Amino acid sequence: MKNLLLFLCSFMITIQFTNAQEVVSSTFLTSYELEYFTEELEIIFAQNGVDLYRVNYTTKNLEGALDTASGLVCVPMIEGYNLPLVSYGHGTVGSRYDVPSYLSAEHTLPAIYSSVGSVCIVPDYLGLGDNEGIHPYVHADSEAWVGLDLIIAVESFLAEEMGINLNDQLFVTGYSQGGHAAMALHRLLETETDIEVTLSMPMSGPYSISTGMKDLLISDDEYGYVAYLASTAVSYQEVYGTIYPNNDITQFFKQPYADIILKYVEDEVDLFVINEELIDSLILNEGGAFPKKMIFDDIVTAILADDNHPVNVALRDNDVYDWTPTADTRLLYCTADDQVAFENSIIARDKMIENGAQQVTAIDMNPNFNHNECVTPAATNFVLNLLILGNPTSTLEFSDTEFKVFPNPSQNGFRIVFEELNTPFNIDIISMSGEQKMKMKNLNSGDYISTSLKAGVYILQLSDEKENRISYKRIVIL
Repeated sequence: MKNLLLFLCSFMITIQFTNAQEVVSSTFLTSYELEYFTEELEIIFAQNGVDLYRVNYTTKNLEGALDTASGLVCVPMIEGYNLPLVSYGHGTVGSRYDVPSYLSAEHTLPAIYSSVGSVCIVPDYLGLGDNEGIHPYVHADSEAWVGLDLIIAVESFLAEEMGINLNDQLFVTGYSQGGHAAMALHRLLETETDIEVTLSMPMSGPYSISTGMKDLLISDDEYGYVAYLASTAVSYQEVYGTIYPNNDITQFFKQPYADIILKYVEDEVDLFVINEELIDSLILNEGGAFPKKMIFDDIVTAILADDNHPVNVALRDNDVYDWTPTADTRLLYCTADDQVAFENSIIARDKMIENGAQQVTAIDMNPNFNHNECVTPAATNFVLNLLILGNPTSTLEFSDTEFKVFPNPSQNGFRIVFEELNTPFNIDIISMSGEQKMKMKNLNSGDYISTSLKAGVYILQLSDEKENRISYKRIVIL
């Protein structure tokens, strides 16, 4: 009995510990002053410098055991505000340390999101950064849980270690693989937690894995990123163990393709290096970069003939579009995307609306842009929505009385509608750093206010004729 009690106590302690998400270590990486964003990157809406940290935090591995993973945390140099939180999913990377927390090229995007007044976090995913093992590429469940665990861990870390508090706003976004991860995280948040999503904006993601990957097996067209198919097969073998028998990759992929892929599995070369090697070999042996030619013909035939083939089961398990989001969900894409078919966004939108979702849209950023070109308009669209919807000023004493500002964003001027106030009111326009830029007195609801302010983000402070503050709102000047 004593041994049983000791076992039960030990078991309960283990359960409590493995369910606790916390930052176990942090490393300061670098700082970017405001001028870096406004002058070098020409981000006209940037309002703050940003400090960047790599954090290691508790999560679970594929077996459900306690593990640690790494991620990037971008913190704006701003005081006196409760800040929105942005969770950003990064795109496909070539190797373990080619991730934002090790300052890969993609770290600039979350830093920009932070420069406009938010804390931005970027999980590295399992098998990348400081997490050991094979990266489970486009594995929806692990993408979601490492994102959720970082959200939970970072809140107390920011408050206790850095004196920074978050408000109740959460923005979820990501690009390419990160779009898939963002959708998976959004689904987990809405279906299994009480955490509310302010805006979900996945970008150019493969939401319908089962359709996209099967299309590669059917297609007689060439594809410039054949390594994505290889990485997916290796990933799902790691997760499910059913893709190729005896864990022998040479029983799934033909030679010389199997040996080329093995170099990636064993961390000898990165994903984009083997992509070039695979393409060269396919052109030499098959006359073109046809992904299905890497796989044994009988396996391709079996996959296409049997919907319950282990490959099809694994692919369907990682689709992230067949559910019903309640938060505002906007799927950004470019029709000429050469890596992730734009139909992913259309399929997801149509299915979600069919399921009863009320706030799902799919938006073509540019019909002529490819996958890499689509990043800029998609990220810019997210920044504008973050500026409009985000509220890093909630430490101010807001009243229940609200006013409307339109257009917002605006260029030369705007109108204020305050239906609940019948007497004239005053407006102060204040920069995000607290500097008063304009003051107008004795305004009435509907009055047009002309401005010559430089592009940026400002706070409108409304007060009555006795200068009693009534309410606040952000406005974006283009």
